[in-house]
Amino acid sequence: MDTSELLRRAWEAVEKSGVPEPLREAAFQAAVEDLRAQEGGSTRSSATKDVSAKDRNKTARKINEDTPPPPATSESTFFENLEHESGVAEKELRDVLRLDGTTVTVTPATKDLGSNVAEQARTVIALVGGARSRGLGEDPVDLGAVRAEVQRKRCYQDNNFSNKHLAELKGFNRGPNRNELVLGSKWVDAFTAAVRQALGHTDAD
Repeated sequence: MDTSELLRRAWEAVEKSGVPEPLREAAFQAAVEDLRAQEGGSTRSSATKDVSAKDRNKTARKINEDTPPPPATSESTFFENLEHESGVAEKELRDVLRLDGTTVTVTPATKDLGSNVAEQARTVIALVGGARSRGLGEDPVDLGAVRAEVQRKRCYQDNNFSNKHLAELKGFNRGPNRNELVLGSKWVDAFTAAVRQALGHTDAD
């Protein structure tokens, strides 16, 4: 990578990070060093590299401390996003889901979510997984948060959660990390079916 390309990519990384203005110079230097390391073009001694790594880590910690967390998604935005992505009316979404900060919960009684524990668990996974992904913009979805809601609704089975309940749900897949949930192209069908189940709708409705 030539110098101009290196500097261009480093500056793009700084701009995308949203680092506050006073820290941009340090962040830019850290980005340049990281790109050089990725290219394997550095010929410095290992001792020098260790010192540089410490400096970059210190800069990263400083940036994380000084950069405010992203604003929380408001309830109205959450439901607007989810309606747009799923095609389900906001009124129906509000009848089955609740947002409290960053916690998504399912409001209908567990008995209304399916005729057995497996169906109930899959309904909760689809509702919460879809809502966190498309309503909150979480990518990948925190599978721990989804599991916590399945447990709260008393339809969690440790031995079956991953291999049967989640595995048989089309459009929702385990990510590379065991605590990640990734949505596939068929998530809308599963999500819509889960909403209808939670509302007590039948195919004849």
